[in-house]
Amino acid sequence: MKRRTLFSIIVITLTAGFFTLFYGMHSTWTDTRSAQAVQAATDQVNDLFKDQSHQLPSDQLNKQAIAAAETKLQQARQKANDADHAAALASAQADVDAAKHMLIVKDAVAQNATKLDELKTLSDESQQALTELAKQKPTFVQTYQERVAQLSDQEAAVAKIASLFSDTDFKTPKPNLNSAQVQAALTAVEDLDNKQFAAQVMPLISTAQNATSSDDSRDPEPSASSALPSSADSSPSAVASSSDQASSANASGSESEQSQASSSTSTATSSSSQNP
Repeated sequence: MKRRTLFSIIVITLTAGFFTLFYGMHSTWTDTRSAQAVQAATDQVNDLFKDQSHQLPSDQLNKQAIAAAETKLQQARQKANDADHAAALASAQADVDAAKHMLIVKDAVAQNATKLDELKTLSDESQQALTELAKQKPTFVQTYQERVAQLSDQEAAVAKIASLFSDTDFKTPKPNLNSAQVQAALTAVEDLDNKQFAAQVMPLISTAQNATSSDDSRDPEPSASSALPSSADSSPSAVASSSDQASSANASGSESEQSQASSSTSTATSSSSQNP
């Protein structure tokens, strides 16, 4: 009886020890897997940035790299088993979200879109992205805010160019353009800091200028006949001048007749005095 009791105690002790060892090993193995998954996810997120503080994006940042990091984070969440791992994954997720905003800005400033609607979309989206990053990534915002502001300037310049054309493809200048409208668009383009973009849209200004020159060359010259006054347009002063000239001529004629009569009278008087 004592042997059976002792044997039972030994079996129970060994079994409890086995389960304790198994649980400890399983817990250690689970912790190891969780730590490895979290480490793999954070390493993947680190690759999205070029600095340890995650303030500036990697030169190779793209949608595929962001998607790969999100996949690793999802896998790590399924294996995470403590608060420390959960906090690390939450921080990594915030960085992934920031990388998405950074990519929007990077792509926007790298494009040279000339369509007004495209430029407006790029400008609005990049401005919104900078707003989202203002607190979390101030270094990035400071680095890119000037380039995003240039997008707004480009949008304004293209809006002036669009006002010169009848179509959205900028191929058909509007009729009756004037040089002031073209000059306003030209000034806006010349003031752009992005000279590559300015050179890209300058031919559109030339197209509008050529259209303005063509319109000027088609203006009719005044005809010689239109320069002459018509009889219906005779002014009162002209009529008065003609009347004065006629009166002067009549007066001259009267004086001439009076002079001739006086001369005849003198001759007759002289002849009668010579005869007794």
